[in-house]
Amino acid sequence: MAQTSSVSTPIPHPGEVLRGSPFPVRRGAILIVEDRDDVREGLQQLLELHGFLVFDAADGEQGWTHLQSDPDGIALLLLDLMLPGNMSGRDLRARQLSDSRLATIPTVVISACEPDLRGRAQLRPEAWLEKPFRFDALLSVVKKYVRPETESLVVND
Repeated sequence: MAQTSSVSTPIPHPGEVLRGSPFPVRRGAILIVEDRDDVREGLQQLLELHGFLVFDAADGEQGWTHLQSDPDGIALLLLDLMLPGNMSGRDLRARQLSDSRLATIPTVVISACEPDLRGRAQLRPEAWLEKPFRFDALLSVVKKYVRPETESLVVND
């Protein structure tokens, strides 16, 4: 069960989904904001094999541009917190939460950094996956929020 901090906001444990998905499972793209090419490309390929439409961004600015350009087309944000450039993952999430069109996009933090409990609470993610994580753990979380666009190419799904 999620812990609560002094600000009474649920704190996700690694791999934990915080809420019973207040968001309906929906169709749309998964936006991966991750600076490491190998991680971003690997996640994109695996999610596409499972039938998901995926967009990617290598930094916060690119991620922000994607979010703003098609807020209704993004069904889920997979967000790394440690990003190069002027906009960290925390900054992107803060902007997202302050924009009513974007705040409703479910967000899963995928990060190796360990912010304190208050830092996690401020991010208000739907789930938190600590790197390294197993792809099946990510896939399980993704399926709570996004319906695949096509049939999975993977047998024994």
